[in-house]
Amino acid sequence: MAPAFSKAEYSSRIDRVRRAMQTHDIDVLVIGDPSNMNWLTGFDSWSFYTPQMMVLDLVNGPFLMTRLMDVKAAGFTTYLSASQIIGYPEPLVQQPDTHPSDYVASWMRDAGHAKARIGYESDSYYFSPRSLHALQAGLPDAKWVDADLLVNWGRVIKSDAELAMMYQAAQIADMAMQVAWDGAKVGVRQCDLMADITAAQIKG
Repeated sequence: MAPAFSKAEYSSRIDRVRRAMQTHDIDVLVIGDPSNMNWLTGFDSWSFYTPQMMVLDLVNGPFLMTRLMDVKAAGFTTYLSASQIIGYPEPLVQQPDTHPSDYVASWMRDAGHAKARIGYESDSYYFSPRSLHALQAGLPDAKWVDADLLVNWGRVIKSDAELAMMYQAAQIADMAMQVAWDGAKVGVRQCDLMADITAAQIKG
């Protein structure tokens, strides 16, 4: 499964986020929203049922922090190099006395971010209070800054590649809706109509 956009498109998005980070005096950004991780890299996985996040500084990265078993998915769906995909050990998953963010905090210290000004997404559904507390405990000398919606505001301005993708998606939606309109008749079973609609969406 290849990323939806070119490597240049993702690089452009990362550059835009870095400019926003500089505007807000942020050295490192911790991204916990799966849709923002996807927008920045193409990462597409249902692994957000366990802690995962992306770390971006002004020079290096982004670095994806995910469960070890999901590292391969990151390789399939992004242009990230092996050194940019950090898999935390399986024994850290769902434990009462340790947390994957402990591992991430240690990695961030080793990367030179112990005293950095670190932004984080405060209202991301998948970035839990426990994740944040573990990061802050592991990086007590860092300055933590609420950077909620920083990436989202960057996503508002659509690139030519995004507009082309949205136009194509709209055409597919039109076709699927036409199938629904034409097929909704007395005596047609709902399951049969849904099968036709789903087929139209998949065929594109």
